[in-house]
Amino acid sequence: MAPRPLTPKVLVITLRGVTRTFTTPAGPFSALRGIDLEVAAGEYMTIVGRSGSGKSTLLQLLGGLDRPSQGEVRIAGHGLPELSHDQLARWRGRHVG
Repeated sequence: MAPRPLTPKVLVITLRGVTRTFTTPAGPFSALRGIDLEVAAGEYMTIVGRSGSGKSTLLQLLGGLDRPSQGEVRIAGHGLPELSHDQLARWRGRHVG
């Protein structure tokens, strides 16, 4: 039996060097520091971690509800930080649920 040909990996989520820093009364707080992530079509991912480790912050970035302090967030080919507020709202209405 011949091996199956490899199919190209289609990335639906790509994060490159993503950092999210918040300003607090005690000073800057980095919820995410230099995150790189790739998720291909058909893959599953689980986000786990202790309280305060950045899980909710990561999900807010992936859903276009927040913007990274640094880095690139691409979902299905869309560079989310590049979209305007109105474009993000339309994108969320069609793709996030």
